[in-house]
Amino acid sequence: MGDLKNHVYYEGVVIGVEQPEEVGEPCILVHGRINDKDAEFYLILDAASYHEVLRLGIGQQVSGRGVVESTSPLIVRKI
Repeated sequence: MGDLKNHVYYEGVVIGVEQPEEVGEPCILVHGRINDKDAEFYLILDAASYHEVLRLGIGQQVSGRGVVESTSPLIVRKI
């Protein structure tokens, strides 16, 4: 991924509502692509976006811009 503070474009399908131990914020698990490369990653969301995911459920499409915060596990923060 290069520099960890690089902005990335992500897209994919929500496959879970979970978070790794090191993340204390609302987080979802996504299977999709980051900058046109296949990836499975955690996406940190703001509270409103997280509640929208909970309302709509697993299987919905998500996309947007983010910042890579970790590469192991792969964690992206929505911006």
